[in-house]
Amino acid sequence: MENSEKSTRTKVKIEKRHATRRVASASPLHEKQEGLMSLKNKLGYQLNYGIKCTFSTSTHALKRSSRVLKKQPKNKISLAPAFTESLKKWPKLLDAEIDAQFEKLDELIRNKSDWREIEERGLCIGNLIITSKHHDVYNGSVVSLTGDSIIKTRWLKNGIPVLLNRIDSDGRLKKITEGHVIDTTNGILKLCIYCDEYIDFSTTNYVLIPSRNGGATKFLQSILKDPSTLSSDSVHLINLAYRAITMPSIHDRKLTNLPETLNSSQQAAVSAALNTQRNLLCIQGPPGTGKTRVIAEIVHHLLKKKKKVLVCAPTHVAVRNAMQATMKRMLLEIPANIVEAQVCTLNSLRDEFQQHQFFPKLLAANERLAKTNKNDSEYKKVSREYYYLWLSIVRSIYSPRQAIYSTLGTSSIQKLNEYGWKADVMIVDEAAQCTEPATWVPVLTTPSCKKLILVGDQKQLPAVVFSEKAMQENMKVSLMEKLSSEFASNNINILLNEQYRMNEKIMNWPNEIFYDNKLTAHSSVADITLRDICPDIPEGFVLNNPILMIDMEKFENKSQEECLEPFSYSNTGEINVIKDYVIRLVTDVGVDPKDIAVIAPYYAQIERLRSEIPFRVDINTVDAFQGHEREVIIFCLVRDNDDGSIGFLRETRRLNVAVTRAKRQFVLIGSSRMMMRRNKDLRKLYKYLKSEKVVFGPEIFDNFVDAGLPSMNSRSD
Repeated sequence: MENSEKSTRTKVKIEKRHATRRVASASPLHEKQEGLMSLKNKLGYQLNYGIKCTFSTSTHALKRSSRVLKKQPKNKISLAPAFTESLKKWPKLLDAEIDAQFEKLDELIRNKSDWREIEERGLCIGNLIITSKHHDVYNGSVVSLTGDSIIKTRWLKNGIPVLLNRIDSDGRLKKITEGHVIDTTNGILKLCIYCDEYIDFSTTNYVLIPSRNGGATKFLQSILKDPSTLSSDSVHLINLAYRAITMPSIHDRKLTNLPETLNSSQQAAVSAALNTQRNLLCIQGPPGTGKTRVIAEIVHHLLKKKKKVLVCAPTHVAVRNAMQATMKRMLLEIPANIVEAQVCTLNSLRDEFQQHQFFPKLLAANERLAKTNKNDSEYKKVSREYYYLWLSIVRSIYSPRQAIYSTLGTSSIQKLNEYGWKADVMIVDEAAQCTEPATWVPVLTTPSCKKLILVGDQKQLPAVVFSEKAMQENMKVSLMEKLSSEFASNNINILLNEQYRMNEKIMNWPNEIFYDNKLTAHSSVADITLRDICPDIPEGFVLNNPILMIDMEKFENKSQEECLEPFSYSNTGEINVIKDYVIRLVTDVGVDPKDIAVIAPYYAQIERLRSEIPFRVDINTVDAFQGHEREVIIFCLVRDNDDGSIGFLRETRRLNVAVTRAKRQFVLIGSSRMMMRRNKDLRKLYKYLKSEKVVFGPEIFDNFVDAGLPSMNSRSD
């Protein structure tokens, strides 16, 4: 009797196993695998990946598989209701953002005849001509464009997502397609485009716009249609963030195998990131606290544990810095050839692709495809053969990669799952500068992602939002800022509290206003001054102060602000003072121009400063200079009016960015009357400068003469 029951149970198990295999053979995924195997047999080569299985194609087997499929429970994904509501509004808000971006450009195009001024703002590149269009076996549809501004444009980097547009006869922008930059060599810009239906060679006024949201809209809309495409891991992260699941308060065990060169807060951050019980973590890295170093250490240890890591950031510069820091850390313990085989940036493997042993066969398939009529029955067969061959090459290239780096907005991230590359952990650098939907998209397109680590500083500038509608819906509030605030009591936040950038006196005001006085200056920077790099400065010289203010109220002929264009202001009096101060710094004190940056909140002021200052110093808006640093930062308020209106400076985080760019000296040029009006943080900054006795008028320039410093001419002699 027992033997009979055992035999029955065994038969049931075997039948279930066979049924599962038959179900698998009927699924879309295994249809692809069947196609790959058929292609393998036909072309006579061995693929580098794949699952061995036997497929049954008999009518009887298919019917049985169908019955089993009907009995199988559907993949029900239970999303937090609040997230579902966000999903409904995000695509509309992202579309509104694109419309607002277009409106801003339309206005500038109508009001300005000089494209250079528009392009220098980093908003677009205009007057582009399409010279060719072809199908590239690595990238797909590719167009080449030429234009005078391509070489000069700083934001054009490989992998950057863009919108290609043209100016219609009515002078308005019209979107043609999305895409991403793949090459900018020799002044020729090559784009991988996602739709080539409206490409017109006769049009000579194409305009390229950086796309911060990439393919986020379409992806979010696809989730709305079918949320079952999400994985349980992704949903778990969402439901934690939206309180559908209780967020645990976790205490980390400090790891003992970390480098002694990491300070205690950095070690705490790395230990928390490597804690397998943590699914969500926010690492706040104020300026100069070494957050990139922390990212490198986290990635290094995750790779040692055989985890796959996707590292994203909103800018190409941040991506490059994070990757270089990681490789530098890995090279301390791992041979260079192994490091290079494990780490890469997305869309950067073209050389490997072209050197692959099956690349000639892919080219041959591509030629056959080009010669075959699309209406011919053979076309579908050749197309499928081409796709599976292309996919096999891509998968074999990406499979050994352990860490992939990418800009956040590129839709190529959404293809990683198709490539067979699945991240266990995702890290977002500069996460406080990213919109929440833009952060969720790569997480949701990485089905195996069990941990999300957000690194940044929510006390600096948030994501740029153009649309009034998006602002009203708090689109500029990043996922990092949201989580840090909502789960402050759950031990989800780690603060890096030791900074290695600036003199302690420069740090004091932002430390009090933004960081609850939790920051400390490392001994290597606490007392650094200009005298360290310019030894001719006398001991106790007033201009060796790390902070000082030139108060425009003390100047007899000071000017007020001028509105030169809609919502952009300039101030002639401040420009004259800045010009004079920079000239004295370079010619009398001996500061290298490359060590000086002049920043202002308005582009109209920036344009005039660039034309006035004779040296090649960095001159840019506060927003554009976030993430950079210089020995000397000169910042001007610009605003000076009878109403006390301070405009952009209402966002006090903009002031935090301005002050914390400086290492040895921060110089504020503006009106003390304006600082004492409406904004409490500006008042505190002025009172701090006053308490340090570093507020000057025009007499400050007498100090250059009184100090007896050698001029630049006498130095060259």
